[in-house]
Amino acid sequence: MPSVDQFDHDGTKPAITRDFVLHWSARYQVKPLEIDVLDVVGPAVAKRGYYHRSDLRQVVLWKSPRSTTYIERNSDNDIEDLTRMALAAPEGLNHRILCLLDGVGVPIASALLTACEPSVFTVTDFRAIETLWAHGEVSQRPKYVPYLQVCRDLANRVETDLRTLDRALWQWSKERGKSSDLDPDK
Repeated sequence: MPSVDQFDHDGTKPAITRDFVLHWSARYQVKPLEIDVLDVVGPAVAKRGYYHRSDLRQVVLWKSPRSTTYIERNSDNDIEDLTRMALAAPEGLNHRILCLLDGVGVPIASALLTACEPSVFTVTDFRAIETLWAHGEVSQRPKYVPYLQVCRDLANRVETDLRTLDRALWQWSKERGKSSDLDPDK
């Protein structure tokens, strides 16, 4: 349930604006691992067309460090074959194919896609969804494809890119949200 400060004075949930995104994304601390994933690992994977184990490990470490042990259960062939299929698949199926890998759920699958194409995909997690809900952008926890469309539409509306939007959504939840007790990585 949202707190009182999450509503405008008239009782409606405030919409996310360009100023909101600029403010909260500026407060987000970009760490070296994120830079490496987005600037080195992702482009290399996109060019190659599939993930190697070490690439997968880096993205999982960035998105959900606790999941790194689970992904080690995958064979090198499964990693290469499934990620190759996923990266070539039509949108809407690619994240589902990635979820066939041990230790990969929708949030990690979204990070794997984002690493390769951050202008097309975005990461989903409880923090970003909480921010969208608290600001009236979603009314329930969306599945990945509808979530992605909400984020694309919102990024277009506020004239920003998906990474900047994601950083703003994540940071607002971290500082102002109520879901910190739900964080699986704490």
